[in-house]
Order: sequence, then C-alpha cells, then structure tokens
Amino acid sequence: MELSVCCSMPRLTQCCGVETWAEKKMRIRKDDRRFVRQPRNQPEQQPTRQRATDQEIQKWISRQHGFVPESAWLQHCKEQFGLVVPGTAPKENPCPPEKVAAIKQAFRRFGLL
Repeated sequence: MELSVCCSMPRLTQCCGVETWAEKKMRIRKDDRRFVRQPRNQPEQQPTRQRATDQEIQKWISRQHGFVPESAWLQHCKEQFGLVVPGTAPKENPCPPEKVAAIKQAFRRFGLL
C-alpha cells in the first residue's frame, strides 16, 4: 500500500487512517447503485392522480354490482369512513346497510381508502 505525505496529496487513498470527505462520498455512491441526486430546494414529487368523481364511482358500482348508488349514499359512506367533514351528508337519505360493502369496495378501487 502506498502512503503519501499526510493530507497534502489530492488523490489520497489513505491518510493516517482518515478518509476524506470526497472519498467517503464516492464510496457511498459505489455501495448504493440506486443513488439518485435530488435537487436540494425541491421536495420529491409524487405523481398525482385526480380524485375520482361520484359519477365515476357510480358507473363502476353499476358495472360491478348491478345497482346505481345515489349521491347521498356516497356522501353518507364518505362521512362514515372519515373521507369528508362530519355533518356534510344529508340526514334524510342514508345509505342502506346492504349497499355499504359495495361502496367501500369502490372507494378502495379508486384509492380513497
């Protein structure tokens, strides 16, 4: 192993047992082949998908389960699962209990739950 004068050579392989910052950075990059440099001021951007509309959910439930849920039922289920602010669903037309499972499945399908 070749040792050079302590901390005076730019391409130092080992100097008094101390690894320089640049050497450490290169070693880390070689160890992690998935290293991707992110801009410092910008957070990582996730691909955003628009939320499904009630019409899309109704169409999917119609195709999969054979009934078209009312908008009030969807609002009631959204409130029940914590997807909207409590108190926004109409009180006069709640979702029938036998339809809740199908609506919950649709919410999962569209990424709401």
